[in-house]
Amino acid sequence: MLRRLKSLGSPVDELKGIYITFILPKLMYASPVWSSSLTTQQQQLENVQKRACRIILAPAYTDYDHALSTLNLPTLATRHQAALVRMGRGLLRHPRLRHLHPDAPQPTHATRHTNVVTPLNAPRTDRYHHSAIPSMVRAINS
Repeated sequence: MLRRLKSLGSPVDELKGIYITFILPKLMYASPVWSSSLTTQQQQLENVQKRACRIILAPAYTDYDHALSTLNLPTLATRHQAALVRMGRGLLRHPRLRHLHPDAPQPTHATRHTNVVTPLNAPRTDRYHHSAIPSMVRAINS
């Protein structure tokens, strides 16, 4: 889609808008849940964004970091981490979903909460260590 629009003469701002509107949501879909367990797929997703930057900036593209700063876009890994923290903090605030954080402090009375979760016990399996909830706790605490 981006290549076709670029060949039709769309400006960089419109191409960036198309990328943010149509392609980026597909790359970020449910990322708080699955982003912590990615291994090689993380680089493949980053390559999609790199390819989109190369198409958008065409002759002005020098390298990926320069393209990200030119287009004012963060890396996908940064976006995934931010989404993980946002979801974790939302779970801490929501009264019906607090139970998903196993070590979340229970409020004793209505005061402002610092949104700090106590550290998890050492996970017994590597699969659990890389799952969403422990990753949220680590992200919130960092």
